Amino acid sequence: MEPASLQAVADQLPASAVSVGTAAVARVPVVGIVGGVGSGKSAVVRALTQAVSHSGAGCRLFVIDADQIGHQQLGKAEIVAALVQQFGRDILEDGVISRARLGSLVFQDSPSGQQGLQWLNQIVRPGIRSQILLQLQAIPQDVDAVILDAALLLEAGWADHCDALIWIEAPLQQRQQRVMATRGWTVQQHRLREASQWDLARKRAACDFVVENSGSLETAAAELQKHLQQICRGGFVRVPTDSN
Repeated sequence: MEPASLQAVADQLPASAVSVGTAAVARVPVVGIVGGVGSGKSAVVRALTQAVSHSGAGCRLFVIDADQIGHQQLGKAEIVAALVQQFGRDILEDGVISRARLGSLVFQDSPSGQQGLQWLNQIVRPGIRSQILLQLQAIPQDVDAVILDAALLLEAGWADHCDALIWIEAPLQQRQQRVMATRGWTVQQHRLREASQWDLARKRAACDFVVENSGSLETAAAELQKHLQQICRGGFVRVPTDSN
């Protein structure tokens, strides 16, 4: 399938009904969480939400998990059909999209891998963005901040919907060890996935705050809470940067 026809497929998939900025849809600050592959973004967010839930203190959070939305997209019949048409039935395992098999095709040092990743994004990203916007329009009244946890937040342009960006910092060796333990990846698989994203220095420079996550999750969660409290108090105004 050629890119033009892929775009036609993407146009038929769920997409946002409106194109709006954060100010139009959010009643509270929207904070994007950014980091390298294996930095522990989601783990830090979970640790903080659990701590707030148990103690009743701190910013009350509404979390939008783009990775979870992506999982849901891969289960939709129209997405499965479009991916099978492009990549073949070998990406299926018991009739379900195998993320490992699909990943092996698009995360590789080759022009075909780069083209495959581009096609994958054309098929899947419109539906993810649509769901993010829908959730932004349905923020509960009793929360202080929205967390947008998205691995490709900057690459996909979703930072446009954020009032602040927080970088989760962790050294390379630790990030590699994490994905080897939690996802069964090799060092090479980690390298290929990270190479498919923006350069780490560029991503870090685009963020407004930094949370160190090389120690305990409790310490990282407390640091994240500190930054969120500043944002929630209105003590920070983000100056948008060029995302191109």
